[in-house]
Amino acid sequence: MANFKTTLVTVIIGGALGAGAMLWFLRYLDSEKPGREMTVNREAQSDRSFSDLEGTSEGRDDISRLESATSDIDLTRRNAIVRAADRVAPAVVSLSVIQMVKERSGSPFGRDFWDFLFLPPPTRERPVLSQGSGVVINPEGYILTNDHVVGGAKEIRVTLVDGREFPGRLVGTDPVTDLAVVKIISDSANHFPNGVLGDSDDLIIGEWAIAIGNPFGYLLDDPKPTVTVGVISAINRDIKLERGQTAVYRNMIQTDASINPGNSGGPLVNALGEVIGINTFIFTSSRGSEGIGFAVPINRAKMIISDLLRYGEVVKAWIGINVRELTPREAVATGYTGGNGLYITSISDLSPASRAGIKPGDILYAVGQTEIRRLSDWAEVVNYARADRALGFGIVRDSNEISLVVVPEEVPINRAPRKTDKFGLEALEITPKVKSYMGIRGEGGIMVYGADDSTTAAAWGLRKGDIIYQIGRHRLTGLDDYINIMSQIGKGHKLIFTMERDGRVSFLRVRT
Repeated sequence: MANFKTTLVTVIIGGALGAGAMLWFLRYLDSEKPGREMTVNREAQSDRSFSDLEGTSEGRDDISRLESATSDIDLTRRNAIVRAADRVAPAVVSLSVIQMVKERSGSPFGRDFWDFLFLPPPTRERPVLSQGSGVVINPEGYILTNDHVVGGAKEIRVTLVDGREFPGRLVGTDPVTDLAVVKIISDSANHFPNGVLGDSDDLIIGEWAIAIGNPFGYLLDDPKPTVTVGVISAINRDIKLERGQTAVYRNMIQTDASINPGNSGGPLVNALGEVIGINTFIFTSSRGSEGIGFAVPINRAKMIISDLLRYGEVVKAWIGINVRELTPREAVATGYTGGNGLYITSISDLSPASRAGIKPGDILYAVGQTEIRRLSDWAEVVNYARADRALGFGIVRDSNEISLVVVPEEVPINRAPRKTDKFGLEALEITPKVKSYMGIRGEGGIMVYGADDSTTAAAWGLRKGDIIYQIGRHRLTGLDDYINIMSQIGKGHKLIFTMERDGRVSFLRVRT
């Protein structure tokens, strides 16, 4: 019995000691798991608000790390393209334009019916609504856009990015470069956000190009402009002229930034936020953007802007040279080995070129720093020559290279005397310089300068540059003679003008 009791006590004591040892060992293992307390702490923190964390050291560290990451992401998002768009977008405007299109009214009896009555076919005007874009170029509210957007506009409405609307006044256009300037009409002394004009001669093929404008403005009820991004695909692109096309697109900027209807006239911008071109047209087979768009270089526009702001039109200068492509035979005959150049066929009498000593038969190979390789190069010189700005000509004569200085002068037509007859036709005196400039061979007569649409003469079908030599059987000796004769003719009379147009002499029947 005693032995049984002793054994029982020993078992109980041993079990108690074993259980205690086991509990101690389990607690030891649990204390060696550091991640648990951290996990518990994080779970506890997740239940606390952001404001609760601000008061603790641990919370402030977490907030600092969060703000730093957010700041890094924000800086990454606001890259150069975003900053450039932000810089220019406030200066981009939407233009709503009503243009009047003239249409000839037909006759069931044919055109001969009107000829029988000594009348030109009647015309009627039809309003056409169009949309486009523009960019404000100075704080006074002058806008640069395309001529095909606002040319011939009867009414212009300008909408700014903040939704304000103003009437616009057409300052002037240049159909050759397809550029125009519009002035915002405002009663208050507003200072409008304006874009900064960059340098289009300093472009890199492949650099960022940002097109900003208002495509499909008639569908989107939002004045804020659209931004599309691409690269400068090419520079100095010359576009072939189509029959009847007035605009000459030379040295254009090509970009794959999307340009759509309504973008015309809006700015093409570089990554610095500078305006480097005016978006003008696209090549497309689907009537949508296909990644081939073109912009007029801003350096070309700068000279046009200056003329339009000062004169309301582009004032071209007179040089007095006629040229054509150089044939290989002519190059050999003159001893010219340069490969490129134009053959000077004639020089106008009394012209700046004649005074400078240039002669027919000379080969023109350079003007200033511009190499003259084809006729389009010469057209570029003529388009951008200005009166009293000297040009250095490089020519070859008898195998010798000669440098000459030509000082262009104002086009003689702009300085010739003009008078308006009682029917509204503005006639111009054919001075010796006008005769030389226009290549006129006949004697006497007057040149047609224009007529207001509201006058009787506007219906006669005459064009600027037409020459009237004779009225009926009376040969005109000059401007005064023409004005005197027309002053004696009453309303409703039938007249026959003997006139010249584009070198062809014809008869024109008119009714006063």
